[in-house]
Amino acid sequence: MKFLHTAARWALAATVVLALPSVATNNTYDYIVVGSGPGGGPLASTLSRNGYSVLLIEAGDDESASIDTQVPAFAFTETGDNALHWDFFVRHYSSLERTLKHHYLTWRLPDGEYWVGQNPPAGAVLLGVYYPRGATLGGSAVINYLVNFLPQNSYWQDIMDLTGDQAWSNMRKIFERVERCHYVPNGTAGHGFNGFIDTINGVGSGNEYRDNIGVVTVLKAMLSQLGLDPNKLYQYLFGDINNSQPNRDSTDSFYGISYTANPAWRRVTGRDLILSTANAKKQDGTAMYPLTLQLNTLATKILFTQGKGQPRAFGVEYLQGKSAYSADPRHDPGAKGTAGTAYARKEVIISGGAFNSPQLLKLSGIGPKAELAQFKIPLVANLPGVGYNMMDNPEVPIVGLAKQDFVSTDNSSAACTFGAPGDPCLAEWEQGTGPYADGSTNVNALLRRSAHAVNSDWDMFMFSGNFAFRGFWPFTNQSFVDPPNTFGMSTVKMHNQNRAGTVLLRSADPTDTPLINFNLFTDGADTDLGAILDTIKFGRRAFLQTPAPFGPVNASEPPCSSPPAADGSCSDVVDREWVLDQAFGHHATSTCAIGSVSDPMAVLDSRFRVRGVHGLRVVDASAHPRSPGAFPVMPTYMLSVQASDFILKDANSWN
Repeated sequence: MKFLHTAARWALAATVVLALPSVATNNTYDYIVVGSGPGGGPLASTLSRNGYSVLLIEAGDDESASIDTQVPAFAFTETGDNALHWDFFVRHYSSLERTLKHHYLTWRLPDGEYWVGQNPPAGAVLLGVYYPRGATLGGSAVINYLVNFLPQNSYWQDIMDLTGDQAWSNMRKIFERVERCHYVPNGTAGHGFNGFIDTINGVGSGNEYRDNIGVVTVLKAMLSQLGLDPNKLYQYLFGDINNSQPNRDSTDSFYGISYTANPAWRRVTGRDLILSTANAKKQDGTAMYPLTLQLNTLATKILFTQGKGQPRAFGVEYLQGKSAYSADPRHDPGAKGTAGTAYARKEVIISGGAFNSPQLLKLSGIGPKAELAQFKIPLVANLPGVGYNMMDNPEVPIVGLAKQDFVSTDNSSAACTFGAPGDPCLAEWEQGTGPYADGSTNVNALLRRSAHAVNSDWDMFMFSGNFAFRGFWPFTNQSFVDPPNTFGMSTVKMHNQNRAGTVLLRSADPTDTPLINFNLFTDGADTDLGAILDTIKFGRRAFLQTPAPFGPVNASEPPCSSPPAADGSCSDVVDREWVLDQAFGHHATSTCAIGSVSDPMAVLDSRFRVRGVHGLRVVDASAHPRSPGAFPVMPTYMLSVQASDFILKDANSWN
């Protein structure tokens, strides 16, 4: 009862009617939302559709006309378009010795170009591990791999247990409000059919599998190792990865991956909802909803009242101009942008993502006292958890070389040029046909519970095919091509334990990037590494059991000095070191985490309110108290809808 009492006390504090300080009336809105990704975009749209005036600030531009953001098959090519992403370069460890062992480090050459690898040309400067983030209307959902995957139910239960807030007790209903499902029959329990994010089964027709017997041969060996019937491969591929069965999260399974795309194979994100809201008109031609979309605008500071009681957020300062942030590859340090200020009658909501939300809070005086003092930033609220607790799903590939090349009997994609002028496949896609309007052989998910699982849930997600996914690096003149007999099992660790990642200020300059260090495998290393090593052995067993003519497949990564044993083992010492050196991630979360009242590192309460101040919330991937399953985008859309309900409920608490 004491815990519930403290949680209720937080809720009571937020219901006090607070007056807006005296400010200029121009550029004033009910709400200001900073960031248009999966957290902020749907939230701003929902508030506006409920009649409240909203200013949605986005640092990037609207690139919805870019074909790179529309075709799911172009998901691997989008980092070539500098208008779509910010380039962060992160560290995995504080140790330079360990850092230099990573195979795909990015360096800056004396001529300004990038170089990727371990032994760069003379004069190269180490930047780190490349970590692109979406920097356009719609956020990272515009450049991600479209995976629609619900986390295990235990994730939402953990939030309820942490906070005592029963509003988190049925997040499946929130999912139903997000989803517009096209891959199960209308009315299927647990799915939504009228939401704002279309979902399909990314397997498509399944012909890509039927046309590549080599890939199917290895996948069937994996199914056998999992204890499933290999003859039911296609039945599994057309199953429902997000089904609502009570044993879904604990049953070793194989599925086709669901995509956030519509049946015409066009990517769907929160951007679509934003634009439909902003462009909607009444019969007289006036705006139907009071949503103001302000692009090319970098928020630089949150404004707070001063005086007695807790400070209240009442506005933001910003710089308006293209590419104002230094992570933008087009950034010109000499172009300073135009300074401006906007005001909020009710609340300010920050949705900048796991790197930029904590940075903005700190620049505004909310964060660890000592860190802010280092940069002479006046303290508004001493919250030591801002920029800490960062989590990511460790990923490593299990790679093998088959006895024969993987060749499809369908060569219809041979002429595809991935959007280059005259691409015949793009013309077909625009008509809803051709290779871009169908699935591929890597759109599958093997879900298993390792010997090191922390509870009854799966803890490993794998997607596999004739490729090897080793992370990200920027476009260079170098060539990174695997031989045509390559098969890769990409592993994603769920229920990951490490919370040691940090986002620290580099300077007090809001256009500067923060210092980002994931400090991988600092916490819970035995659990996370144990699960990954167990899964590597699983993959090798499948390679060993792959029949001729494609198998046995020679396991090449992690490297074995001799053929692996029947149980898939080589050397645990070598495997462990390889994982430590080559692991990567791209699902950063939890740097402004929801937590209990008693947790000094918690930044938000269960209603996304920032502790120690009024009128400020954070709604994005940084709010997750831990990594939500394997892929954070759908869980973050769900946070957005959940937060919308909370904010609307409190709307009359402000005057």
